[in-house]
Amino acid sequence: MPDYKYRIIGEDGKVSRGKINATSKTNALENLKRNNNQPIMIKKMNESIIKRRRVDYNKINAEALNTKEKVKKKKEKKDISQMTFEDLKKIDVHLPSPIKEKDIIIFVNNLYILKKAKFNNIQALRAVFDSIENPSLKDVVEDLLIGVENGERLNTIMNNYPKIFPPMFVNFIKVGEESGTLDTALLYARDYIEESNKLTKQVKSAVIPRVLQFIGIMGGMMAALLFGVPMLEDVYEMFGSDKEIPKATQIGMDVAEWIVANWYIVVGVLAALIIAFLVWISTPMGRYRWDKFKLTCPVVGPLLTNILINKFFQAMLLNLRNGMRIQESLEVSKNVSNNYYFLSAVQAAKTNSLEGESWLIPFEEKKLFKPMVSQMINIGMQTDLPEMMEKVNEYIKMEIDESLAVFVKVLPDVTYLFVGIALIAFCITVMVPLTEVYMGGMITI
Repeated sequence: MPDYKYRIIGEDGKVSRGKINATSKTNALENLKRNNNQPIMIKKMNESIIKRRRVDYNKINAEALNTKEKVKKKKEKKDISQMTFEDLKKIDVHLPSPIKEKDIIIFVNNLYILKKAKFNNIQALRAVFDSIENPSLKDVVEDLLIGVENGERLNTIMNNYPKIFPPMFVNFIKVGEESGTLDTALLYARDYIEESNKLTKQVKSAVIPRVLQFIGIMGGMMAALLFGVPMLEDVYEMFGSDKEIPKATQIGMDVAEWIVANWYIVVGVLAALIIAFLVWISTPMGRYRWDKFKLTCPVVGPLLTNILINKFFQAMLLNLRNGMRIQESLEVSKNVSNNYYFLSAVQAAKTNSLEGESWLIPFEEKKLFKPMVSQMINIGMQTDLPEMMEKVNEYIKMEIDESLAVFVKVLPDVTYLFVGIALIAFCITVMVPLTEVYMGGMITI
């Protein structure tokens, strides 16, 4: 059954809003009127928004309205051929609008300003809701407002929209709500989204063109291997050449013929390898080793590690400024990632902290912290840890820029290496034999 959002005037004369599950709009109106409420708006919810939601608010609304009875009515189906033009105009066709990063940043910034002005959560969300133009985001914010009005925490409702509010963002909101510093948490969350988007755009601009270039060239080489090489025999016969096909070319022809004849084996082997890899990383040990490889591999590893540590320290900084102890801060801040290799270091750090040892040791042993970072944190432990951690974050941001510069510089070289190997193979197997035939045997291998 579809969900309908509504606004009603209760017996006390106050306007309230919520959501209700019903077979039809008429059924929803009947259920709302049973408690002497006067509906002033009822609208069917966008199905794309409903699919993103994991929490069932129907139970909350049922308890609030005391409507446990279910009325089953079949919708009357209209014959389209008998519908008039006026009937067609009444059909509500609502295409979901994409929620862009800019929309989220504006929403968070407005919410931050209102919280800074001492608005409570309900007042701030109501004010922001009225200013939103994007219909999809408006539905999401209305969902947040209804949940907060029903006594839920803002971060709990945001968890229902992981594609809109990432885990790190929700973690900032959670810390802010628990510590009473939601305005500061919103500021951190906004900066996190802006920096993440900036970094994502930089990586995409460096990776996507190179990947497309590589795929295009390799696809062309594969097409030449499968279709061009087998035609060389016909070329030799056409020119009446009595020379033997070069050995390298003959090997290429044999490979091409085998692939064409046994393509299902190639596809099966590739599929089996992919499935085996997916099964392997689904195991705890396989996931741990794969996550370790991602953070320790050359070129890409330092970039991923610096990004992860930067997010981790951002969360720890907010937690420490809100009065959390190291153990509590480590526990909350670990939510920035689901990388097993990193989480094992966090767990060991918590254990060390409880036993009176340095919580930095596990990160140093796993080479997640550079010596410079460890030294700065050790000094901060003796002076002002939050202040020093802020300086560490500035240092790590510089490291991210350097790692990204190295990645952007090395990626084309790696691409050109594979492309060069493919071109050499192409020349040996195709171009040299064709040139030999054309030149009448002047070139030999």
